[in-house]
Amino acid sequence: MKKIQNISVYDDIDWQLLWQQSRSAKSWTSKNAKDWDKKAEAFAGRTRDSAYVDLFLKHLDLGKDVSVLDVGCGPGTLALPIAKQVRQVTALDYSQGMLELLDARARQEGINNIRTVHCGWEDDWSEFDISPHTLVIASRSMNIPDLAGALQKLGHYATGTIYVAERIAPSPFDPDAFTALGREFNSGPDYIYTVNMLYHLGIHPRIERIELARELRFDNLDRAVQGYAWMFRDLLPEEVQSLENFVRNRIIKQEDDHIIVKRDHPQRWALLSWSKDDIEPRS
Repeated sequence: MKKIQNISVYDDIDWQLLWQQSRSAKSWTSKNAKDWDKKAEAFAGRTRDSAYVDLFLKHLDLGKDVSVLDVGCGPGTLALPIAKQVRQVTALDYSQGMLELLDARARQEGINNIRTVHCGWEDDWSEFDISPHTLVIASRSMNIPDLAGALQKLGHYATGTIYVAERIAPSPFDPDAFTALGREFNSGPDYIYTVNMLYHLGIHPRIERIELARELRFDNLDRAVQGYAWMFRDLLPEEVQSLENFVRNRIIKQEDDHIIVKRDHPQRWALLSWSKDDIEPRS
């Protein structure tokens, strides 16, 4: 792996290379489209009623004349509630399974102003008849090799504001759970890489923090263990037992119909936003 050397000033830093090196060092494995197809139903169940949705949406300037491009839309976690407030939503994802769930939920809720598009970051979006939208959002969907190219691409398809939500490490993972299983944990790159990449592109974003509660509610212990198991690949039977013991020890309240599990590391994201007015070519 190439290492960056001879850095004497800030402008010597290659943030694209640092981003790629940090991605290769992370201890969790990125999911491909087929992985997401298989996990679409479970993912939709975890995110549908998350407080993250309202915390994200309150920062968006929505209205009946607004069009929104949602890149990496998943099962419609944001696209569906946004569609109820705007003229049109284009929802883009490389997982066909996610888009099928989104379409099904839209039909169930009587929402008819969402267009789903099956393509990814590396595709030429113009070939899919995607045109510029008032707002462009990429929520927790930029774990990709070419970060600089993706950020520029978002700007190309926005006539107004771009919103990007990136992890504040170690979110959304719980490093204590990895320790309990005896697994190494390396979070990989988080929002600070994106901020610096934007700066090198002459973009000065606004930064807001989205933070979820440390206390997580689950129907029962089994559901709680499932709520943690998604963080890991290829769990061994003994690791599942270790994870159950870990979660059991984190229960701070137990009722007949639910339990409350407390995390030491809350889930946090940085919401970066900018428009063309925030772009100043660097000398």
